[in-house]
Amino acid sequence: MFKLYKLPKEDRGIIDALLADDVVGRQTITYKDGVNYGYDSSYIVLIEGPEDIFKNVETIASGKLEPLGKSKQEDIYKKIKDEENNSQNGLGFIFG
Repeated sequence: MFKLYKLPKEDRGIIDALLADDVVGRQTITYKDGVNYGYDSSYIVLIEGPEDIFKNVETIASGKLEPLGKSKQEDIYKKIKDEENNSQNGLGFIFG
């Protein structure tokens, strides 16, 4: 399961808190500058993990993470995964 959130750039410390948490920090957490996705003053935060982890995420974030709408989540998730795949393919080309 995955969820995508919008986080104001001034609240960057929330990402550090998520990564530092013993349980949440073990999940896949990716954050990107929102400019590339139409959110100029925010980060886009992608969290992948089991469904029960998201209660902990919300507790740590103290309401600072704003979930994106379903259609936006799917579009942005696809873009992020495409970027990851393209970068992996590029490294394969370089290192053969």
